[in-house]
Amino acid sequence: MPAKLHSSNHCVRNHSLTATSLWLALAFLWSCGVTVVAAQDEAPLLKQRISELEAENRALRKILTEIGSTLKDVPTSATALQPNQDGLRIIVMPDDWGESRIADMKKVAESAAHPIVSLLKEQGFAPIILQRSKSGPITLYKRGAGNEYQVRLDTSDRAWAQLAFQFAHEFCHIVCNYRDAKNPQIWFEETLCECASLYSLRRMGENWKTNPPYSNWKSYATALTDYANTRVNAQNAKTKTVAEFYHENKKELERSGTNRELNNFIAVQLLPLFEDSPESWHSLRYLNLGNPEENLSLKEYLEGWYQRVPERHREFILRVSKLFEIELDNAGIKK
Repeated sequence: MPAKLHSSNHCVRNHSLTATSLWLALAFLWSCGVTVVAAQDEAPLLKQRISELEAENRALRKILTEIGSTLKDVPTSATALQPNQDGLRIIVMPDDWGESRIADMKKVAESAAHPIVSLLKEQGFAPIILQRSKSGPITLYKRGAGNEYQVRLDTSDRAWAQLAFQFAHEFCHIVCNYRDAKNPQIWFEETLCECASLYSLRRMGENWKTNPPYSNWKSYATALTDYANTRVNAQNAKTKTVAEFYHENKKELERSGTNRELNNFIAVQLLPLFEDSPESWHSLRYLNLGNPEENLSLKEYLEGWYQRVPERHREFILRVSKLFEIELDNAGIKK
């Protein structure tokens, strides 16, 4: 089930000292490094990551003094201190996951993120906490006490394709620098995240044929691919161009943001662009970093994105804008 629109109503949480926070404190101390990229076009991301790490430091200093007396309460099944090969720190919290084992869920989530995060090696991501939801998947705007991302998934009973689809979508929001700001173009981010789920599952299907997390999981490869292709095939009968579809549904897209039928159609049209140019997933790291005023129209939103991305990604942004038949005023202008 696709993720819900981020809502500030979901962000009110008690951030007092918890066992989770303690493990995150240790995780931060053991491995929280981020590679410094000297290129000028990476400056906005570097500045953002430094700010995040400073926030993590402040939060963790407050809780480290109480570790000794509280550490005994930490569930061993929640431990995940070291980053994986892609630099992600994912912690699955014990809950009603049905027949799904926590260790297996972590493997699936890491595998779902791999097709995209493996292209973002120079990036640094705060820890990601996976919690149980029974009202749809969501990534909370509010970070945890140690600055961790709080992702809630609505899945259980070893439904690996569903788990992977949901987590890939939510991880894409993290990549896009999701934020709690007025944004009539949030549907575009949601569409990119639907596209990320399709992309990741198709790549996972190929990867698991030869290199699944466990050797006896090779048989799941087809189910992963089919889960994505079923969604792709459901949109292929529609004959409108992206521009025609967008102009016809513009008001509804800007009204709800998470009309999945509308999001999915555009996501399927964007999918070939990313499959032809996988490195373009890196361009999503430059979304939502500008003044929220650029969110007023899709054209302004795309123009802001175009100006922030490194030169090597600008052709990709032009290809996206061309699908919508939007001509960017600042194309070719460097800032």
